Amino acid sequence: MRSTCEIIADVKDGKKVPYEELKMASLVQSFLLFKYQQDVKNLLEGGIVAEMTKKIEYSDAKTSSAKGGISSTYWNGIKANPVQFLGPAHIPGTPEYEKRYGVSKNLFEKFVENVQI
Repeated sequence: MRSTCEIIADVKDGKKVPYEELKMASLVQSFLLFKYQQDVKNLLEGGIVAEMTKKIEYSDAKTSSAKGGISSTYWNGIKANPVQFLGPAHIPGTPEYEKRYGVSKNLFEKFVENVQI
């Protein structure tokens, strides 16, 4: 499969893109959006959490740019084959995903049962 950035470039150019590529690129983009939300929260919080985020996500000159707002996770995500980047545990329909999702769903349901609103 092509890299996420190649798939997105074809979408922007109005080219037809196979459904599976669109699905995988969407999952990568969804993950990257979540990751950026976490980074922004950490950076705004300041202190040690912000310093750790900068060191982990924005210090590798080959894959990140603090000035450009490009984290290593983003760089790796857009440059990689989406299936390889996500791994089976994060692709709906795979046994690994179903197992991980089932555990997460059970934990959430137990949490909701114990929370009084």
